[in-house]
Amino acid sequence: MQIPGLIHLVGKDNISNSILLLTGASGTGKSIYCRQFLLEGISQNDYCIYMSSNLTADQYDELVSNLEKDIVSKNSLFINPYFNEIEESKKLSFTLKEMTSALNRAGVPLKRRFVDPPSSTATNPAKNVRFICDSLTHLLALFGEKLIETFITKLYFSLKSYNASAIFTLSTPSTSEYETNRISSIFDGILEMKLEDNGDALIRRIRMLSIKGMHHDPLWIQFNISNEGNISFHKRSNYVFCFLCKDPIYDTPVIYTELPFHAHHLEIYKKLVKIYDFDLSGIGIPTEPINANFFFIDIVGLSDPLLSVNKQREKIETLNSLILSCEAFKIDDKKIILPTGDGMVVGFPLNPESPLQLAMQLHRELRKYNYEKINEDSIIVRIGLSTGPVFTVNDIKNNQNYWGPGIILARRVMDIGNEWHILIADNLAETLIALKEEYKRTINLIGNYRIKHGQEIRLYSLYSNEFGNAELPIRKDF
Repeated sequence: MQIPGLIHLVGKDNISNSILLLTGASGTGKSIYCRQFLLEGISQNDYCIYMSSNLTADQYDELVSNLEKDIVSKNSLFINPYFNEIEESKKLSFTLKEMTSALNRAGVPLKRRFVDPPSSTATNPAKNVRFICDSLTHLLALFGEKLIETFITKLYFSLKSYNASAIFTLSTPSTSEYETNRISSIFDGILEMKLEDNGDALIRRIRMLSIKGMHHDPLWIQFNISNEGNISFHKRSNYVFCFLCKDPIYDTPVIYTELPFHAHHLEIYKKLVKIYDFDLSGIGIPTEPINANFFFIDIVGLSDPLLSVNKQREKIETLNSLILSCEAFKIDDKKIILPTGDGMVVGFPLNPESPLQLAMQLHRELRKYNYEKINEDSIIVRIGLSTGPVFTVNDIKNNQNYWGPGIILARRVMDIGNEWHILIADNLAETLIALKEEYKRTINLIGNYRIKHGQEIRLYSLYSNEFGNAELPIRKDF
């Protein structure tokens, strides 16, 4: 797949064909980006389908007017699903049939990824397929949320059967956050655009927020739009790390006392300076943190686009209930509890055994819960345990929150795990092994693993016949 600016977005010349959602506010450049994707495809002899309920056929002709008419008619199809002269309830179904018929006429075979590639002597090699939908926002207004979600799902699998690459656009924040999250779960990846006003000029940026099957840094890349409507991308540049959170800064860093910060972390840093009454720039993390033992959990496979939003919500609520029922959770009143979307982190300031006991008890409860469940209803988790410091900070809504190396390390440990793993950082594992003989039998050293930013840690795995996963994690590096 060759989307515009790909090398700048993910550092690769090509990625496997994917169905992508492009989000951003009105005016950020989504339609122009789609136009470039379309024109490049037609010029390269790909078969391109452009679907829009905003355009007429004449307006589409204007969109591709700088290409030869014969090439456009041979290599592209324009569809306006709302202008089909049939009753409204059948318009979307008719659109799918129209698209399939056009692909068949163009000689595009089903499931191209499973057939032998055409030989160099073939007179009509199978075409690559590009699909553009600009925009889902307008379709939602015309047809409603329920019909469009069903339509997108059917369209997704139809495009997959032709091994197509596709871009769908969605305007935010005109679409509700809940609706955006639900729609985005259908796609293989998400592109984001934003528009900034620096006083002298408007700055446009784009990033590949996520894409299935590939780890990359979601850097914001600046791009320009020429008077002719062509897009040019700025090269990736080396980025710096935020002094407070130690994560890379993808936007322009905010410099304070000669130190780089994320814009939303600078105020937190200033508050910490006041709280601890000295300059933190020389020493970094405050010297009076809360030390706690952390349990970090998430549900494996919760982001699967085939899983409905209701099913995702049901799994999260069930997991929360099972955690609340565990004795190790109930007996400790002084806990740090932070929801993480598809799981939670629980910190126990007093007892290093509490996160271990919670992990074992929860695995037993989950085994009972999953016993009679079908695959779609079962809940599979991975857990990371560690110990370390955190301190209290106020978020942008002035709510009290917690942040620090203890939570971050527990997350990194969990990220290494696969289904049913209970992984423990060495700083907590070695403390537990020294406490009880039973821990010596169930806590096992599995080796050194590299996590984010090149840090290497020694990990242990907790397992027995009742809990954990005795197999080594598949991934040695984060």
